[in-house]
Amino acid sequence: MKPSQIEREKLVRELTRQQARANLTQSQLSAVAKVDPSQTSRILDGQFKTMSGNVLRICKALGVDPQEAAQGSSASVAKTRAAWAKLEASLRRAWDQTPQGAEHLVAVIDAVAQMRLRKTPDATNLNDSVSGTPRA
Repeated sequence: MKPSQIEREKLVRELTRQQARANLTQSQLSAVAKVDPSQTSRILDGQFKTMSGNVLRICKALGVDPQEAAQGSSASVAKTRAAWAKLEASLRRAWDQTPQGAEHLVAVIDAVAQMRLRKTPDATNLNDSVSGTPRA
């Protein structure tokens, strides 16, 4: 598939958003996706013409459906917003509204993110890839 410039821009925006959400550096993303760091950089800069294997590997590593992201699916946006609202409501119920309580919740969420990364092939060397050491 050869995406248009607009489709490529939408895909790059979604990849960048998911990379930030996962708190991954380009180097860490390259390792997880098994893509050369220079290629990862080019892809995240939108410097690609086709949906190459490297683009697809980066999409897979970030959990992005390339066709849906390139099309900018409003259904996907609605699902994401609904999921975020549900997560936010859950966090508000769990938080005791103290700074210490916030730090504890952050530590739990960071630990979950680290476990998810460890389940990804070749992410075993990324021990501190999400946030470093747990906060207490």
